[in-house]
Amino acid sequence: MNVNNRNLSLGHATLLALVSSIVTAAVVHWWERRAFFGTKDDEFEAGQSQPTSANQTHVPYRHERLTMNRIRRRSLRLLQNCQQRRTLRFFSSDPVPPEIILTCLQTACTAPSGAHKQPWTFVAISNPQIKQKIREMVEQEETINYNSRMRKSWVEDLKPMMNQLHDNIDNLSSHKKETSSTTGTKQDDPPSTSTQKPYLTEAPWLIAVFKQIHGPVDPKTGKKEDHYYVNESVGIACGLLIVALHNANLVTLTSTPMGAEKGIRELLGRPNREKLFLLMPVGFPAAHATVPYRYPERKDPSETVVWKQ
Repeated sequence: MNVNNRNLSLGHATLLALVSSIVTAAVVHWWERRAFFGTKDDEFEAGQSQPTSANQTHVPYRHERLTMNRIRRRSLRLLQNCQQRRTLRFFSSDPVPPEIILTCLQTACTAPSGAHKQPWTFVAISNPQIKQKIREMVEQEETINYNSRMRKSWVEDLKPMMNQLHDNIDNLSSHKKETSSTTGTKQDDPPSTSTQKPYLTEAPWLIAVFKQIHGPVDPKTGKKEDHYYVNESVGIACGLLIVALHNANLVTLTSTPMGAEKGIRELLGRPNREKLFLLMPVGFPAAHATVPYRYPERKDPSETVVWKQ
């Protein structure tokens, strides 16, 4: 083969490799966009119609009526995704970008609320010192909760979930059984239970959910802005947040820090008109993460759904 033919062959090979690289990159880009933005079934148009006059209080609702097949696919896809959701107590410290947390919180804020007052505040905490202070408060109060505040049935039901975190929970439960069966005599103090909440500091994010008992106070009149159905509204928002986090491939835990609410509120600088509703550590599961085995994992629809047709 002469030099010209050799150079021509090398040129063809180089061109072929270049074309192959471009095609591969285009396919990868298309696939990534498809994975990120979803298929046609997942595309939505956000926003609402604009009013046509100053005194118009209602605007047309935008809604694309889908075929029944697409509706079935969407509903099944969400069910299959949510069936994989579990509450986690073992978190990785791997970071999660704040924009992902913000997107999930914005999803939570789409929840319906009484008179559209949106009576919630989400405090997203990644500061290690603040998380450590919250953990110390919660663990201190939780020790009191297990020793005296909680019903023995509650402690019994928690055992399968908490026995890897709480030392001496079996002894505490046995003590409560014994003391509850005796009457007319002074009971001994229950054994000390060491409560551990490592997920409050190990998870990269800790979301403190506050319910707003009422809105801002008018400085001139002293009148409070009324809020309605606050617990229901905030509860629905938290439900949407759980789904949004799971959809984002993250895990969480709904924690009610009994006794530590005021201290946490003051630490985070929230006003008196807000009350702590939930603490939710958020992140990826730890490599060693486990969940309680349950069979069946969830109740059959026949136990939870009633039809009147």
